[in-house]
Amino acid sequence: MNISVERLPECKARLSAEIPAETVEKTRKQIIAAYSQQAKVPGFRPGKIPASVIEKKYAVPIEDELKDRLSRSAYEEANIKEKLAILGISQVEREQFEADGSYMLAVEVVTEPEVEIAEYKGIQVEIQKMEVTDDMVDGYLKNMAKQQAMPTDVDRASKAGDLVVADYTATLDGEPLMDKLEKEAGPLAKGESHWIDVPEEGEEPREFIPGISQQVTGLKAGDTKQFDAVFAEDFPIEAVAGKTVSYDLTVTQVKEREIPEIDDDHAKAMGAESLEALKESIRGQFQQQQERTRNQMIDNQILSHLNDEMTFEVPQHIVFNETQRQVNQMVSRGYEQGMSEQDIEQNQEDLLKSAETQAKNNVKTMFILDTIAEKEGFKVSEEEVSQRIMMIAMQQQRPPKKVAREIRDNNAFGEIRQDILISKTINFLRENAVVTEVDPPEEGA
Repeated sequence: MNISVERLPECKARLSAEIPAETVEKTRKQIIAAYSQQAKVPGFRPGKIPASVIEKKYAVPIEDELKDRLSRSAYEEANIKEKLAILGISQVEREQFEADGSYMLAVEVVTEPEVEIAEYKGIQVEIQKMEVTDDMVDGYLKNMAKQQAMPTDVDRASKAGDLVVADYTATLDGEPLMDKLEKEAGPLAKGESHWIDVPEEGEEPREFIPGISQQVTGLKAGDTKQFDAVFAEDFPIEAVAGKTVSYDLTVTQVKEREIPEIDDDHAKAMGAESLEALKESIRGQFQQQQERTRNQMIDNQILSHLNDEMTFEVPQHIVFNETQRQVNQMVSRGYEQGMSEQDIEQNQEDLLKSAETQAKNNVKTMFILDTIAEKEGFKVSEEEVSQRIMMIAMQQQRPPKKVAREIRDNNAFGEIRQDILISKTINFLRENAVVTEVDPPEEGA
């Protein structure tokens, strides 16, 4: 077989192959023999059908399979002789049988990029020190106790830490706000027996009407108040974004939180043996969270370093597909955050640009990690695939067999293996990085 390869820009190549007549004929006979064993032709016993009958009856599928086998043999030969790693066929320029029985093939193919791998062991990484403090544990316990507090009515003005129940209506430009809003945004315009959390000092307010918790502080049951709420320009409800809305509010109840005492009895009610055991459990949760954050920070710096150190072209069709995926994710997040279709259309250009940049980085990173995995000889075992399926099944609270069946039906085992391989490679890079921990900047710096 004569093979020639012409490298083209954008991870493409032109592959030309000339397969001799004897190879073509040998392959054809193998295909006909296989058909003879399986075909059913009236008047002939299975396995005893003459080759000429088979060739005439199944001429089209035989020729299709012949071209497919010859083409695949050419791709394999190009991979061995020219190290041509083919990802897909971009264009078939020529595929035909010559008068002498040989087969000529000329195709434009998409190839894997040629990655000249940079040094990937001992990458310098710098992260801030993390520790779990007693204040963090005590603060968590305090918040947890606050959430479990029983609200009781009090006959006094509200203060920090209380809950206020109020009715209110809103107007915009002198007209009822309700007339300007979609039904699902109605709570912005009118509320009955609406609970308002008055934050403790230094605590961020939890409110969807700007400033309402501050406005009700100091009021008691029966008090009324008028105030203006200024909504941010980027507020997700377009009708009030950047607008000043007037509210008429009446307090109906003030409730005080009866916060349970944080002691051994409280800890036992939470399922712990003692308060000290509960604190240790909370500390462990914080430590696990910090470890995940720490690893993510290290991984991001490693991957950013590798991307900066290596320059190579990536296949455009893969970038295009990844860009589409990124766009879909960004649009979905936009809708979840309350953006309208008009908002998304207005930001379409920036969205596409951001998606394409992210897609290029993702695709480049994928090829870098694949190259490192191949160089280090990483493999994925069947046991590792089974463990991953078990983990997915546990997360989804579904039978493992059903999950495995769905993965098989969706031809997704390759994705599972690739995900495990990438995780292995990232863990390897992290373990071999040189990590320096620095003190966090002083508060106010």
